[in-house]
Amino acid sequence: MFINNADPAWRQGHLSDLITVKYGKDHKKLSDGCYPVYGSGGIMRYVERPLYDKESVLIPRKGTLNNVIYVNQPFWSVDTMFYTEMRLPNVAKYVFHFIKSKDLASMNAGSAVPSMTTDILNAIEVAIPSAQDLEKFETLVSPLYRAVQENNIQSAKLAELRDTLLPKLMSGELDVSNI
Repeated sequence: MFINNADPAWRQGHLSDLITVKYGKDHKKLSDGCYPVYGSGGIMRYVERPLYDKESVLIPRKGTLNNVIYVNQPFWSVDTMFYTEMRLPNVAKYVFHFIKSKDLASMNAGSAVPSMTTDILNAIEVAIPSAQDLEKFETLVSPLYRAVQENNIQSAKLAELRDTLLPKLMSGELDVSNI
């Protein structure tokens, strides 16, 4: 909606006008915990403390460059993944969809391993919606994001239940003949 049909009245700028790109950090010395650690392939593990606790868009720095991830919970980002701080209110979901629409792999700066740089990201040209349009977009998509989050929680609970019950069913420990 915003990306392919940008309002011609929006000012043109660069991605650096909307976000600050930050480097992830090594996670190996952290103890296990409840905060997800994101790499370019997704969640790698859970650690004791977050690196960042606000809404963010995670962008691979090395590896699978097109695996852009939206996060709205405290998290840790590994050193092969950028995380972003938003410069404007209500802009994270817009930035996520904008970056997802780009072929980051075609902007590869590496030779052997696909790589992204902050200079490349910061220089990407973008139409910058007005504050009112960003607020409208946020109002429109937030219920969808909440539904996805709730579905993911329910799916994880169901998977846990399956993993608990299936071994009992297979071993005969659980009798389902009365059900």
